[in-house]
Amino acid sequence: MAAFLGVTFYAAMAGAAYLVELVFGALGLVPTARNALVVEASVQLNYTTVLNVAFLVLAAALVWRFLRTGGPQMLAMMEMSPDEMEMSGMGA
Repeated sequence: MAAFLGVTFYAAMAGAAYLVELVFGALGLVPTARNALVVEASVQLNYTTVLNVAFLVLAAALVWRFLRTGGPQMLAMMEMSPDEMEMSGMGA
């Protein structure tokens, strides 16, 4: 069933793209001259790099806090039924 859905979605996407190409070509909206300047991409140190590092540090701190304050045990407890919690002494 998943393969059928995948093939159906792909066919719909490809068909829609081809239809858009035909409509734009028929209306003359496809540019003929391309004056694009292609610039070689390179690694740069700018504000986005600083933000990436800052949020990486924040994410690491949150993971560390989660692990240090009993987060995995809390998640394991959430999977227990109320009866299991009472038996284990965790229930109120």
